[in-house]
Amino acid sequence: MASPGIPNAADAQDELSIIKHHVKHESRLPPSNECEDWHYFPELPTSDELNPDADRFQKLIKGDHLLPNTWKEPWKSKDTYLETHYRLQREEGTTMLRLSIQKFKEDPTMMDDMETCIYTKVSGSQHVPREVTRRVFYLTIIISQVFVRGYLMTRMGPMCQVQFSTKRSGKKIRWTQTRRLTVGTLVALSPASDCFKTICMPAIISDHRIRDGLDQTPPTIHFQWANSADAVMDPTQELIMIEPRYGYFEAVRHTMVGLQHAAKTDSPLDKYLVQGDKSDFPAKYVQETPQMNITSLIHHAPDNASMEDPEVRVKMDSAREVLRDYTVLDGFDARLAKYTNLDNSQLSAVHRILTKELAIVQGPPGTGKTFTSVQALQILLQSQRRGSNVIIVAAQTNHAVDQILIQLINAGFGVVRLGGRTQNEDIKRYSMYNLRRNVRPPSAQRADRDFRTFETARRNNVQTVEDIIGDVFPCELIEPEVLCDAGIISYDQLQSLRSEGSWGVAPSSAGRPSGVLAEWLGNQLREVRRLDEKDPDFEAVEEDDAFEIDVEDYDLDLDDCIDETDDNTGRVDGKFLPIQHLWTGANPCGYTEHDLQIRRELRRSDLWSIDLRYRGAIYQYWQKLLMSHNLAGFRQALADSSRIAKNLKISRWYKDTLCIKSQQIEIVGCTTTGLCKYRGLLAALKPRTMLIEEAAETWEANIASALYGSLQQLILVGDHQQLAPHCDTACLANEPYYMRVSMFERLVHLEMPFTVLNMQRRMIPELRQVLNRFYPSLKDHPVVTTNEARPPIPGMAIPSFLFHHTWCEGLDDNASRYNILEAEMIVGFIDYLLLNGVELSQITVLTFYRGQKKTLLALFRNRMKHWGPFTNIFTVDSYQGEENDIIILSLVRSNGPDGPHQAGFLQDKNRGVVSISRARRGFYIFGNMKNLAMASTTSWDMWGRVQEVFQAQGRFGGDGRLPITCQNHGRTTWMSHPEDWVNLHGGCDLPCPDKLQCGHACGRRCHWLPHDKLICPQPCERHLPCGHRCQQLCGEICRCSCPDFTGAYPSDEFVPNPQTSVDKSDPIHDRSKVALPVPQNDYRPEEVPNGRGSKQYRGRGRGGRGGRGGRGSKLPPAFWLEQNHRAAVLRPQGNLNNGFANFDARLDDAQRVKEAKERVDAANRDSSGVTTMIHDTYRPVTIDSQYNRRVGEPIVTKATPSATPSATPSPEKNGDLSSSPAPGRVAIDTNAGNDAANNRTSKLGQWALSRLEPSHVRQTDHTPRQFRRPSAQNLTFLRVATAVRQADKPEWEVATTVADAASVCEDDGHPNGAETNQEEDLMVFDF
Repeated sequence: MASPGIPNAADAQDELSIIKHHVKHESRLPPSNECEDWHYFPELPTSDELNPDADRFQKLIKGDHLLPNTWKEPWKSKDTYLETHYRLQREEGTTMLRLSIQKFKEDPTMMDDMETCIYTKVSGSQHVPREVTRRVFYLTIIISQVFVRGYLMTRMGPMCQVQFSTKRSGKKIRWTQTRRLTVGTLVALSPASDCFKTICMPAIISDHRIRDGLDQTPPTIHFQWANSADAVMDPTQELIMIEPRYGYFEAVRHTMVGLQHAAKTDSPLDKYLVQGDKSDFPAKYVQETPQMNITSLIHHAPDNASMEDPEVRVKMDSAREVLRDYTVLDGFDARLAKYTNLDNSQLSAVHRILTKELAIVQGPPGTGKTFTSVQALQILLQSQRRGSNVIIVAAQTNHAVDQILIQLINAGFGVVRLGGRTQNEDIKRYSMYNLRRNVRPPSAQRADRDFRTFETARRNNVQTVEDIIGDVFPCELIEPEVLCDAGIISYDQLQSLRSEGSWGVAPSSAGRPSGVLAEWLGNQLREVRRLDEKDPDFEAVEEDDAFEIDVEDYDLDLDDCIDETDDNTGRVDGKFLPIQHLWTGANPCGYTEHDLQIRRELRRSDLWSIDLRYRGAIYQYWQKLLMSHNLAGFRQALADSSRIAKNLKISRWYKDTLCIKSQQIEIVGCTTTGLCKYRGLLAALKPRTMLIEEAAETWEANIASALYGSLQQLILVGDHQQLAPHCDTACLANEPYYMRVSMFERLVHLEMPFTVLNMQRRMIPELRQVLNRFYPSLKDHPVVTTNEARPPIPGMAIPSFLFHHTWCEGLDDNASRYNILEAEMIVGFIDYLLLNGVELSQITVLTFYRGQKKTLLALFRNRMKHWGPFTNIFTVDSYQGEENDIIILSLVRSNGPDGPHQAGFLQDKNRGVVSISRARRGFYIFGNMKNLAMASTTSWDMWGRVQEVFQAQGRFGGDGRLPITCQNHGRTTWMSHPEDWVNLHGGCDLPCPDKLQCGHACGRRCHWLPHDKLICPQPCERHLPCGHRCQQLCGEICRCSCPDFTGAYPSDEFVPNPQTSVDKSDPIHDRSKVALPVPQNDYRPEEVPNGRGSKQYRGRGRGGRGGRGGRGSKLPPAFWLEQNHRAAVLRPQGNLNNGFANFDARLDDAQRVKEAKERVDAANRDSSGVTTMIHDTYRPVTIDSQYNRRVGEPIVTKATPSATPSATPSPEKNGDLSSSPAPGRVAIDTNAGNDAANNRTSKLGQWALSRLEPSHVRQTDHTPRQFRRPSAQNLTFLRVATAVRQADKPEWEVATTVADAASVCEDDGHPNGAETNQEEDLMVFDF
């Protein structure tokens, strides 16, 4: 008997035969119409199928060719069952393209509108028809002026490269993100002269290459012709290409072929899937060998709290010994429950998986479906001889497959992953590509020999194609012998060119071809210019909201086109053969072969006797005839290339089976699409067990097509109450076709035996109560009932709440819904949670609409950058199987209190169940519940149940209020509008009574942030070695600006001059005048223009909504306890001081600046006649929030004496106000909180704290944005305005100081700060 890793000759031959049977499965009798035998339908659709005549098109629209999916009862026969799903799959993959072609035929000149997007050179159109039979909604991309540029000869077959443009798309296409021209997409082409009237040529996109492809101008794309007989050879022929936005063909392509194979294969599972047999038989291999090793179910010893470790191990070993050879058919011993981590329902599910032919396990949210599956697989693998059998593990998504494979890898089992596009780095090491490169099976000589043989044939084929192209498209001119061999010119005409005396070889000029035909053409020779159209550069960018398919499932399998010696570069490589005429003849009059004069000249036996003016047209005609002559051979060579590619695939798969067996691989993982895509390889491995995770999310056809002849057991694990299979064609999703009904749901509906997991380990009991309306038997595991495992949400007295509102939704450019006020409320709530110590990674936001997802992401980028990047915002469809501590659900849909009431996606109960079951500790819903209650019965059936639970718990905010609770004082605050978050800092509105570590009072509002994280804003009271008191804040590093402390003396820079005098009245040097302090009043920002000239709202209604944090800010989350409003204009609240109700701060401030300037000018006039040579050192002085003076770093000014002593010094030469370079910057903080606003000047990188605001505690890596260098005159005004402020002036005057400081530093070319980023905290001026 052969070793498990080395198959014998008979097995190897059988494996090779199975692979050949699958790969070379071709349609031998293509049907002439849809009523023919479905078993022989071609893999790719035909021209007649995509572009039928009018009568047949109407029949197809009515669905006469489809069969109803009678899923609620057993099927009459297996053939009917498989045919029904085959036709539905084919319709799903082709109907959108068929409708798109029909739409284009009705209006070939249609322009862009709200529903249609047309590209010229390529033009694309997206169209959703208003009135279509069966209410089919579709989007179309129409691509015109497509030109063939060559063929890429690869191991996957020949790929045609075409060039196109996006001229009339109207938007820039981001090729790295768009779903346009995705690999596997079915497209249709037609000559522009025909426009699908009679000609339709299907093709499959084969390479979505960005670099050196779609990023070019104009872009290029590769595809493979569905029929080699359609291949285009003429580079000047303009084509039209149509691509459907929906109806992804690659998702159904391999499934259809698999169903045709399944129709010819009997399976022991047929009785369950077709006849609905409820017998619940054990699998054949279990009946033959019922003993299994179930020791892996032992996880702990009972009552081990009082035992020593050795005693525990002995007890567990004793229990394992009994289970090493356990007969599983009779069930598990009840005592096993004390030794395992599995609950009783999980043990029952494991037993079903181990024994039954058809094992169905329903796992409600949080019940551990994957964990249960892994436990059962461990037993199956431990109970068989290593390498004797492989188990197929598949799931709907790559992520789900990788999750279960990682657990099996960690358990020590041999695993290989089919499909080379997984993004999981741990799984990539177990790819088939890496296995093949690292393993050399001893029995692989035949496979290697076959591969080399086919590779030699492929290279010879490439050379054949290259020779054909070389004859038709030479580098110079066509050889006369080639024209004669093709029968285009006669032998006498050839001899006339060769005859001596008819021509003489003239030296060729530089850059021109040489030879007899070059001499014959003479001045009629022309160089061909490539039709390189420049792609337009649009400012607007297309937002692609197409259905998010898992492209990894459908991308080209590069394993099929690379050898062991090749690098897995992630792109298709091969030899590119360009198709282009480089030289031709002149034909200014546009002569054709139909013109009498041309026909007369062509009959001349002596080509030199042809009139010179006709030779260019005749040469063009020869080129055309030669292309037509070689077209059949060219297409045949391409067909041969496709045939050789299949042989290479057979050789590759055969070697893969040898590698898998030689390494004794036990688990083969892939997606459910891969089950059909790699059907030949998987069937050759002869698996007897297949497990499908997420089975309820998978098309029934995907599983039915993967019933290999060797299968003895099918395991379906899923939950039909969560996400259902996706269907692009709306009319196929519902009655009578029901494509969204999975095999899992159908079998459960037929009351087939199945096991339900009923103990959840995810959410706290309060959240589980919501799910009980959909899963009545769901119970809690003890682990979720303890605060240690599920601690309360900081800042919230209740772990769940339903916030009701009536804020209206909006519709974005891609017809996706969003609700801006709901999004702002959620962002404010998340900010509050973060201020209370919740980690960013513990929060996830779910929504049903991509428009809302984009809105939330934009709000976070603009307002919450200081918390770091936040990407935990997902659509519900993409979050199945995931969970997090806190889930915030955004329902979006709302048209105000009076409607019209619409629910949209929210009516889908499967999606709804997923959305309410992801949270572990906290679950908060934001939405208009009245809208959902009145939208439809289906909507209320879903969300009415949810609302009833929240109401019973007293957690329904029907009055539009959300309760939050201060951790420090236990006070509850009710939030009803996004602006209410402005005045909260993570606590309540009480003042903080505590003291800091230094002994000073905190003086801030209530906050959760520990005081050891804060910088004391009080003046420092320490005495320095220089004898002075520290001029910094208490929480800052002590320093003094005196020379004894710094070592820098003013005398080092001072040039004495006996005539120098300083006017003591100069306000710049008047130490009694200091910068005005920052006000402590509650300011509200006004509407200010943003950098692009449009208005950006910093506040709305009752308060501001200003964002926090500057660009690149990475401040600790707890530091941001004040809401900061960055606005160029601040105004005090009316209740601050009624006496100043009519006061215009801007006019008053302007007047003060004017007066200060006049005093400076007067001082300069008084000192006229005195020549000063001063190298002055001065320090910028500011006043902090406690009215204490702060002295900055010394700044040295240099002055140049005036040429005329009596002249008035200019600002540029004023020694006191010079703007010559000096170390340091003035950083003006433009943040303004509700309780405090900052207007401080500090050395860059040195951060001060006066109140609990973003500026209070800052990290040293925070780099403020640098603005343009102001002119010296502007700096003069800035310093004067700062210096003349009196400390005893009213507080509200500082509001204009910030505004003036910002406006003064705008240069003339950018009024109103056109280049300033109003989301920044600091405006930094270099001087």
